[in-house]
Parts: sequence; structure tokens; C-alpha cells
Amino acid sequence: MPEPIPEPIRLADRVHNEILQEISFSQHLNPVNVEAARQAFLRGAPCPPFRYKPLEQADDALKRLDAVTHDRQHPAGALVGKCFDHTQMMIRALRDRTASSFHLLAICNEWYPEPELMKLQFSQGTEALQPLDVNANTLIAYLEETLADREVQDWKVIRDPVMSARVLVDGAKRVLRVNPEARFRARDLDRLVAHEIDVHVLRSVNGQIQPLRCFETGLPGSLTTEEGLAMVAEEKTETQSPGVLSRQLEVLRAIQLAREMGFGELHATLSESLGPGLAWGICLRIKRGLAHPELPGVYAKDSVYLRGRMRVTKWIEDGGDLSQLYVGKVGIEDPVQEWLDQGWIQPARVLPQMWMGGRQASRG
Repeated sequence: MPEPIPEPIRLADRVHNEILQEISFSQHLNPVNVEAARQAFLRGAPCPPFRYKPLEQADDALKRLDAVTHDRQHPAGALVGKCFDHTQMMIRALRDRTASSFHLLAICNEWYPEPELMKLQFSQGTEALQPLDVNANTLIAYLEETLADREVQDWKVIRDPVMSARVLVDGAKRVLRVNPEARFRARDLDRLVAHEIDVHVLRSVNGQIQPLRCFETGLPGSLTTEEGLAMVAEEKTETQSPGVLSRQLEVLRAIQLAREMGFGELHATLSESLGPGLAWGICLRIKRGLAHPELPGVYAKDSVYLRGRMRVTKWIEDGGDLSQLYVGKVGIEDPVQEWLDQGWIQPARVLPQMWMGGRQASRG
């Protein structure tokens, strides 16, 4: 039997999880006035006048994390400690909203694109796009039906208007957030099931049975695997958007440019090759959160999609066992088989059918 995790580490993990349950980071990261800011920008404002919901509990949350001490030399303590580091940097970034605080967040998470990624090339896709004729209510009902079909009983779908994405998963609170004003294409219904439920939700559900809550919300460095696996799931189910890899490559290039450009210059530069609509969406994604988007600075998290897709694809081609990625929100670099052999964690109880070639697989 494996040795029990020391109580100070368990306490630190609980405190960290409590803070993730209390703070909805997306509510403070995304502007609360996106459409009004866009209209002002279109009317000639040099930069969209974004407004944000203040993270008023930032200092209190940081104090609570600082007050907890545990042994970072212990393997479990190292995992929890790195989760602390990321969360503290995210809180500081959303409290201070400076380019330097977002830079430190990117460095901590290795979000800046590496040269090898920038050399990739992909087809832009020639398939005609379906119309955006599916409303949020239809998607919400479809997601709720799928959660019931997957026998995921303690999750819910909620409407959240303060989002730059149309849909996102909050593992700490066990909710899927859907922007009620968003519109979707017919293929998005199954694409979002593959991406959001069969990857994000089910990995979190399996993480609930593990000894630390960080398996439910995300081990350090696991986000690249998380989003990469989600992109691979779209490809596996043949629901990916046409030209998505080419667009993700444009996002990487925009992240690099945003480190030296303000919103207006970046938008003008991207518009030359992408058009103003797509340029707006990319600029919003990578300039959100900053108090002064008119200045150089970037929220670089979106690099994880293409980086993760490339890494997970290679990992699978090299014989990686996909069931190991469903023990929780782990990364392909984590020694999952070693942990399983030690009896420290449990195998995944549920695996989505797309990886199994048949029915939804349950090991419960």
C-alpha cells in the first residue's frame, strides 16, 4: 500500500480547491462590455474601452495561500505547490492587470510559442461554413442531455454572458458555462460534446476519485494536454471546424506580435491578412484582462491549443495509452503509469466511446 499523503499537503490542496470554487476567473478575465467596446472601436476609438469586474478578494485569497505551508519536496507536495504558483500568478494578474504580471503568468506556464511551432504550415480549409443558426438554448439542452447520457449527475450547464469564449468548463464548480448571446453552427453541437464533455468534463469527473482535488481541476502543466486532447477529439469525431489549425497558427503569430503592439496596431496588422472580424476575435482573446490593451502586452494562454494538439498527436502515435489521460486532468509528461502501479491513484472509471470504438466505457 502507498504511504498516505501527509495532512499538511492535503490541507494545502483543500485550501487551493476552496479558492478555485470561490473565484470564477473568467468573470474577471473577460470584459463585461465587449459589444459596447467593439462599437466604440469601430467608431474610431484608438482602443476598445474594456471594463472588468474587479477581483476584490484577490489580496485575501493570496494571504490564505501564503498562510498554508507544506513539504514541496514530497511528490504530492510538489504537485500542489506548482498549482499554488499558477493560481497566485493568475490572481495577481487579474488584480494588477499589468503587462508585466501577465508576462510572469506566461513564463510560469510556458505559454509563449516556441520557434518550432511558428514554422508549422496548415491548409486554410476550403469547406463551406455552416450558418450560425443554432441558439444557445438549443446547445444548452443538448449539453444537458449528453451529461445525463454520460451519467454525470453532479454537473450543470449555466448561462454566463461575461465570456470571450462561447462555452467553457469550470471543473472546480462542476459547471459548463454557455454565453446566452452566442450563436452556433449545427456541427458545433457534436463538436462541443467531444471537446467540452468527453474531454474536459470526463477528465474532471475521473479526477474526483483521486486523493488530491488538483486532479479534478488540473495538475501543473496539464492545460496543454487538456486542450490538445480536446482538439484531437474533434478530429477523431470529424467535427472540427474547417481550417482550425491554420487559424490557431495565426493566433500564435498574434501572440508574438502582441508582446510589442497595442490593440489598435495589432488589429490593423491582423486585418490585412485575416479580415477585421477574425482580427477582432483574436485581439479580444489575447488582449483581454489587461488594464491598458492599447500598450504592448498579452494574455498568451491560447498558445496551448496548437502546441497541445501537436504534442498529444505525437504521444498517441508513439503508443500512448489514452486511458491514462482520463485518470484526471493530468499531462502527458506526468508519470501516470508509475502512480497507478504504486496504487497512489485509481484508474479512470469512465472513458468516452470515441476512444473505445464502441459504447461509453465505464470501469465503475
